[in-house]
Amino acid sequence: MKRLLTEANLTNFTDLITSLTTTINALLDGKKIKDFAGSDPNGIRIRDWFLKQYIKAVKEDDVDLKNAIKKHEYKEGEPVWMDKPDIMDFTGDLPEDVVDEIRHTIDYFISLEPNDLKKIDREPYRVIKQKVQEWQNDNEADLNDNEKEDIEKKKLVRGKDYKDIKQVGGMKWVKLLSPESKVVEGKFMGHCVGGPAYVNKDIYSLWDNKNRSHVTVESDDNKKTIQQIKGKSNKEPADRYLPASIDFVANAMIQGYKVQSDGENIGMIKHNNDYHFDDLNVLPEKFRDKSVFREWVDKIFPMEIFPKQQKAIADIAKRIVEV
Repeated sequence: MKRLLTEANLTNFTDLITSLTTTINALLDGKKIKDFAGSDPNGIRIRDWFLKQYIKAVKEDDVDLKNAIKKHEYKEGEPVWMDKPDIMDFTGDLPEDVVDEIRHTIDYFISLEPNDLKKIDREPYRVIKQKVQEWQNDNEADLNDNEKEDIEKKKLVRGKDYKDIKQVGGMKWVKLLSPESKVVEGKFMGHCVGGPAYVNKDIYSLWDNKNRSHVTVESDDNKKTIQQIKGKSNKEPADRYLPASIDFVANAMIQGYKVQSDGENIGMIKHNNDYHFDDLNVLPEKFRDKSVFREWVDKIFPMEIFPKQQKAIADIAKRIVEV
């Protein structure tokens, strides 16, 4: 049976809607595409769909928000209705998979022809969700064999389409400079980096010694943020590429970058909207004594995170005993 999420059973329902709309606007504005910015009709259509159809789906519990909702603990002095057994609280943090779904939906909308985009206001969440999945499957179907990738990569010119950033463990990180290079990246990685939403984005790729792509990182070099860390088909990087991915992210953090999304794909944990390494052993040894990592492990983690984990474990143990 579905649990409806409304003002009647969610104590801070307005906070949930505000968090959703803020995330949607930030992701859409972050695309930096003229035709979808601010008051442009295309941008308005997309925002209106989210405000109408997506929020409706949230209220009807069609969007999986279970990791963002917790049982309300009634406090003396609160309204009587808050003491009912089905009253819930929004935790304040949207699950990463929900943010990813919003991001992919925006990318899908941006890929549509103008006439198709005009029709989205009439399509409910469940229909758009299916279309987004089919669109992603089509992207993944474009994954071709290594020989075809080799042919496409040979057409790219160093200095014009990409530039080498750093050698690491027999591989290298490159920054993709041209729309053509991003199209190739999206095609063989099975994600949407090749779409129009990424033309002006800062995109880095981990290439092996045959120039084949294995990890894609999206950042904002002006704001010094990392926004996506993806392996093939929008999954986490394969284990063999984790050391190179961790090295890249750690080096960026030393330069002042904040990891704002996908940190869990390389074993990081989230705290106050940013991701951190809680185990310095996964870092290259040259990074382990750097203050940006040590402060987290030595101060913030033991003082804030670990006590919360201990309390959660104790609460679970208590409930088990009571049962």
